[in-house]
Amino acid sequence: MKKPQKIEQQKSIIAPQEGEPGTNKWTRKNRGKRILLGVLCLLLIAGGGIGWGVWSSRYPDRINMGTACQMDGMKDMSMSDMEKMCQAGNAGPGTPIDTLQAPQTAPRIDTFTLTARSAHLSFGSGNSSDAWTFNGTSPGPTLHVRQGDLVVVHLVNHLSFGVTIHWHGMIVPNSADGVAGVTQDAVKPGQTYTYRFLAKEAGTYWYHSHQESFEQTGHGLYGIVVVDPITSTVHDDVDTTLALHSWNSSPTLNGTMGTVHVSAQPGQWVRLRLANTDNYPYHVTLLGASFLVAALDGHDLNGPTPLAAVPLSIDGGQRYDLRFRLPEYGPVALLLAKDGDQQYTKVPAVLVGQGQFVASVLPSLSQNEFNFATYGQPLADPITLQSHFDVTSTISLGFTIGFSNGRPGPVFTLNGKTFPDSPEIVVKPGQLIRLHFENNADSGIHPMHLHGHTFTVLTKNGQALAGSPIHLDTISVRPHESYDVAFYADNPGLWMLHCHNLYHANHGMDMMIVYPNISTPYTIGNASGNFPD
Repeated sequence: MKKPQKIEQQKSIIAPQEGEPGTNKWTRKNRGKRILLGVLCLLLIAGGGIGWGVWSSRYPDRINMGTACQMDGMKDMSMSDMEKMCQAGNAGPGTPIDTLQAPQTAPRIDTFTLTARSAHLSFGSGNSSDAWTFNGTSPGPTLHVRQGDLVVVHLVNHLSFGVTIHWHGMIVPNSADGVAGVTQDAVKPGQTYTYRFLAKEAGTYWYHSHQESFEQTGHGLYGIVVVDPITSTVHDDVDTTLALHSWNSSPTLNGTMGTVHVSAQPGQWVRLRLANTDNYPYHVTLLGASFLVAALDGHDLNGPTPLAAVPLSIDGGQRYDLRFRLPEYGPVALLLAKDGDQQYTKVPAVLVGQGQFVASVLPSLSQNEFNFATYGQPLADPITLQSHFDVTSTISLGFTIGFSNGRPGPVFTLNGKTFPDSPEIVVKPGQLIRLHFENNADSGIHPMHLHGHTFTVLTKNGQALAGSPIHLDTISVRPHESYDVAFYADNPGLWMLHCHNLYHANHGMDMMIVYPNISTPYTIGNASGNFPD
């Protein structure tokens, strides 16, 4: 008997139609949708992140920097009431900042008027620019006063926006510091504001707007202040101020791209007061005579020794006083180079004396530059490494890419934070304060400037200074450098500490040194229109 045959049932296979699942076209179409959806999701996430960064980094409408809003004077208020009072610019109990002022009169009073107005400036060699000026020039008028005089300056604003004047390096009462939103409101168009302070310390200083500092100082709102000592053992026959500033990306001295000529006779002593009102460091040197670095930031050095063609690095906000005796034959030339240049410019920036400057070979920028840590002679100083410090604080200078005040891009930080979220350092009258600056990242060069005080430099890269005591208000901290400085808390108020590369300050590198229980009616922020950096 035959075995029945095994009948296999075949499944019916129906070929998919074009465009249905299983076809190449369907697969490609779905893959394209998934890619598009993924891209859209990424864009939404990125856009959300950018939007959050822009929104969260914006200044609040009003920020009150008064410590009376944060201290014991308001401890019994509810948090909501405290916030409302501070945001409204009414700082409540405490010492009002407007009471921290100079006397109304003195035996000698020097009175000036500085009018902020627009002008078109010519710098020579066919270069010119629209500018914002004091009294129609940039730099503005050099203010010559004598130590101990009461200085009264009337600021008149003929510009279309608010301005202030900060007295860089001068020990002024807090109400005269000129910081928009902290010590005053920006002076509005058509308004006048009066600054009053004693010229306490002799030396070379400067002034500039501290409302939107980066824009306003950069566009011409600056000038020099010279405070002559009551008595001096040093005699200068010729005394000249030189403001270093860049226009159209080219360096100028006293507003010219050509040579500044200084008249002097052989045998005369010449003092050149050089102020860097720019944001970046430059190198300068003198040829034709040996020279002394007589003062830094307006403060005399002890026992300065002669230098020959040594490069001097001068950073934003800093000042050098150079002294030399004009030789019998030939002029003395000051040469200039941007930081990072390979050589000095061939045309002298300054020519002192008569005759033609001839240099077959320019000095090398690669030789060891001036080092204040080993220059001059030691001298007893009120502040030393062995002093007792009441407050010690480390300030780490950093850089990242992110957002500052609603703008994406470079961000410069202090202890990882940007203004106004950067940490405050609270000091009390009479305390001795030690600050440790460290630039551990390749975040650029940072000339750190302290308002209202002069500090003593204690160490450079951990090593004690071996030469003259050094007293500054602005210290340049290069990558992988560190400095320890110290000062007495002897000027109550609310004071800024910031990088004087004003682009860096404008992108976050500001903080506050504050005394307890100080109140201010002024606020920083979008609603107030005050932006100090």
